[in-house]
Amino acid sequence: MVNRRQFNALGVAAAGALAFPMIARAKDTSPLRVSWTNTVAVGAQMVHALKNTDIAERNGIKLDLIQLSNSPAISESVVSGASDVGIVSDFGAVTLMAAGAPVVPFAHQCSFRSAVLATKKSGIKTMADLKGKKVFGLFGITAYLNAQEAVRKAGLVVGKDVQFVNIATTELADAVRSQQIDAFFMWDPWVALFEGADMAHVISQDLSPSMLLQASTRTLDKRGDAIKRFLRAQSQALLFAAQNHELTNNWFRSVEPAKNIPIDVIEAASNFDTQWNATKISDIKTALSPESLAAMDKMGVWGVAEKLLPRAPKASELANLELAQAVDKELATMDFDVKSVKVLA
Repeated sequence: MVNRRQFNALGVAAAGALAFPMIARAKDTSPLRVSWTNTVAVGAQMVHALKNTDIAERNGIKLDLIQLSNSPAISESVVSGASDVGIVSDFGAVTLMAAGAPVVPFAHQCSFRSAVLATKKSGIKTMADLKGKKVFGLFGITAYLNAQEAVRKAGLVVGKDVQFVNIATTELADAVRSQQIDAFFMWDPWVALFEGADMAHVISQDLSPSMLLQASTRTLDKRGDAIKRFLRAQSQALLFAAQNHELTNNWFRSVEPAKNIPIDVIEAASNFDTQWNATKISDIKTALSPESLAAMDKMGVWGVAEKLLPRAPKASELANLELAQAVDKELATMDFDVKSVKVLA
């Protein structure tokens, strides 16, 4: 969780890092520095496809792919100027906008599942069975919002019938393995991992969480052409991954923290994103949807109510929509031959 002082620091740091003028170039040939995390199915396979094929080169873009641990670290990288683009969770993007930093979301990367789960030993079968129970998980993420909504839909009162307990992800995993807790919330591929290991079962799930691309408004203005070439390459990389599951799933699990995740678990988690089974480039959509923008607006209001955010930003007004929409329109009229892609040694 980020406190108010840290929010203010982010905003000030962003203003300082982004205030100095860039040296003008006749042609933008510098690499686009993209920070990402190897923790979310489909999005990870897509990035590995960019790393391990000639797709970026075919689109005339040089990429410096910087792997970081989580969305806060990625946001800090973008704010400080260490990265040009950051791939973060939807609530991560809302968090940075709430800090007042001149960094906005501009494209969709992938969708994934969050869920409320009950451990095997708990005896819990439905959400209604959570009455009088504690639900553990990491606060300040979309899965927390979704878990609270699932509790309310079951006719239970958050804070009265059900208590939520904040816990670090590593500690949560240990508690699930040792069956020390009854219920928790999590996201894929970890949901599928606990299911596959028969440690827990899903009692409620939500398919709305997403990973988004964010960048400073200055980068979007000054490097718009490079951003569009990157978005084109990203869409092609996703189609390549969608038609090469085994190869790209193995790339995903070749890097921590996914090394111990079985292939069948990665595949199960990936299938919750409809684009994982795309057959043509026009199936891939990178533009932020009205539903995604409305969801982020809702997250802002929820974040303030939960005292996670100092203010509720209007993502629907702040987001840059034009670049991704232009790429989607272009790709809708084009073909892309996945078999022509060269896998690098």
